[in-house]
Amino acid sequence: MLYHMAMISKMAAESRIVLEELEVEGPSVESSLWRFYSDFVSDAKEMLEDIVQVDDSTVMAAKNRAPSVEEKIELFKRLSENTRNVEELLAKKDSGAKEGIQNLFREWAKHVVEMRLRQEYETIKGFLVVDQLAKQLGVERISEVMERVQKRFGDKTVDSAFNVSLKVGLSKEKLQKLMLSDHFIEFKMDMKNLEGFMRFLNCPIHGSHKYMEAELDKKSGTGQLFCKNFCRAHAQSMFEKFIPFPVNVSHPLRMTSDRKCEFRIKLAPSSAAPSKEKYVPLVVSWNVTLRCNLKCAHCYINAEEKELPDELSTDAAKMLIHQITEVSRPLLILSGGEPLLREDIYEIIRYGADRGLRMGMGSNGMLIDDEVARKLKDAGMWTVAVSLDSSIPERHDEFRGVEGCWEHAVNAIKALKNAGIAVQVNCTVTRQNYDEVDDVMALAESLGVDNFHLFFLVPTGRGTDIEDITPQMYEDMIRSTLAKTTKYKLNVKPSCAPQFMRVAKDEGIDMSRWVRGCMAGLYYCRIYPSGEVTPCPYMPVSLGNIREKSFKDIWFKSEVFRALRDFDQLKGKCGVCEHREVCGGCRARAYGVTTEHMDFCGALHEPTQMQGDYLADDPWCVYQPKNLKSNKEQQ
Repeated sequence: MLYHMAMISKMAAESRIVLEELEVEGPSVESSLWRFYSDFVSDAKEMLEDIVQVDDSTVMAAKNRAPSVEEKIELFKRLSENTRNVEELLAKKDSGAKEGIQNLFREWAKHVVEMRLRQEYETIKGFLVVDQLAKQLGVERISEVMERVQKRFGDKTVDSAFNVSLKVGLSKEKLQKLMLSDHFIEFKMDMKNLEGFMRFLNCPIHGSHKYMEAELDKKSGTGQLFCKNFCRAHAQSMFEKFIPFPVNVSHPLRMTSDRKCEFRIKLAPSSAAPSKEKYVPLVVSWNVTLRCNLKCAHCYINAEEKELPDELSTDAAKMLIHQITEVSRPLLILSGGEPLLREDIYEIIRYGADRGLRMGMGSNGMLIDDEVARKLKDAGMWTVAVSLDSSIPERHDEFRGVEGCWEHAVNAIKALKNAGIAVQVNCTVTRQNYDEVDDVMALAESLGVDNFHLFFLVPTGRGTDIEDITPQMYEDMIRSTLAKTTKYKLNVKPSCAPQFMRVAKDEGIDMSRWVRGCMAGLYYCRIYPSGEVTPCPYMPVSLGNIREKSFKDIWFKSEVFRALRDFDQLKGKCGVCEHREVCGGCRARAYGVTTEHMDFCGALHEPTQMQGDYLADDPWCVYQPKNLKSNKEQQ
């Protein structure tokens, strides 16, 4: 029913947005509309004859105003409450459960049928309106208009479906599958090559358009207009909503001309000519400043009140963004310190967004109120991660070193949500909050947060002084966190814990939305405030400075990056593990445990000065590879 609710809005928007752009009144299509709608109703009644009664009130509901977002949510919540009541009867083995199930089925069926009829009514109406406009103004003029409003149409229709579904308790992952539920499809993503396709082998909208064109004996190509312009726009917006990286969607095959529909998906496409390189950055984390207004005990970069003397200037920041787009268009996360302490932060955000980067930010929330959230949105900010390490204010404040920062973080989340920015909660696991993670997740969900990332401590910066959890606690936390994915609507991901891919595989969890456990050097890197490139924030090995070498040269030519991309160079049990392609072990933790210099807070190591071994096995992994014993015997 949620799918058909979304499709009502989509189909009604198609002709409405064209009329708005043309600034004209819609032509009268009443007689033809009811002719074709009656045909559909007749078919529906025949198909449903032995299943559900289709009464006149259900049929005529299509004439009413399309239900608003609030009305959709209220209806779905009422039906869901009735469903829970029947479930309770079943659990109690109550004799009234049988009648309750029958009544519940009829109630759901009535509304599902009504929504499907409404969807078809809007489909027919939209086609006839656009067909009349094409007759009056010419097909080329209407095609130009549709092309001009593509993005507005796609964003508006997907946002509507997204808002309704999330507010009634459907997770983003389930929503993605729901949006494709009325089609027979083939969907594959090759995350290694950052591309994929979605193939539709049938389309009910095309079926309706084709039927009307045949009955009207028309060959105006009106159906082609919808297929060419609005279908791709809807698919583009849908993937932009569900995929956390910039994505480009092409439409090489169309149902109207090829009898099948195919969308080609490319993640993080660069601004340069297509590259055959296997690994390009999907995420770049950039510490734009060391300045910070908190005193976190675990800070990996040893942030403080004063700024680094040689932090990249505004012009250098823009140069960096330009260099990044030559390699790919990743999610660029502006971090710190506290990034909002940079006076030019909005200028940097706008510059990146205008060049096709998806802009993100990691913040402690201290400086975010309604005005700042609005300014971030206006500048082009897509998502902001706010740190929240406890559901108890005093504990969070103690961990972050400043009284009142919990309240600021919670208020920041609310302000960001109100501004329409996707919010992620970052929670760092230590011995102090190990038993609180479930409460923090519950708090995050109550605040309407989209994503929840659980960070595990890596021994760098001030984090070397904190008593860490044990490897077994680490493994147990990964398993318990992934198990909670069915309990919460949150999109949950353990970070700095590449073993979660092995655990997810063991538990049969859908892994298609994840690329790899450890992405350092493959799809991810960090930029230090002074322009140094490192594999990740927790592995402070300088691979070059963008002031001296281009980002492209560093990314493709660094020996450290090349070693990280060659899984045969991994050592110990990571080197022989059957999960090394999807996991890889934490390279920063391997380096941190084997070096003597990690206590030098915030310092960068040159590759020639490295004391640790970033290719060693992950000291926190408790898993024993299946072929580890035989490998030792061979040695």
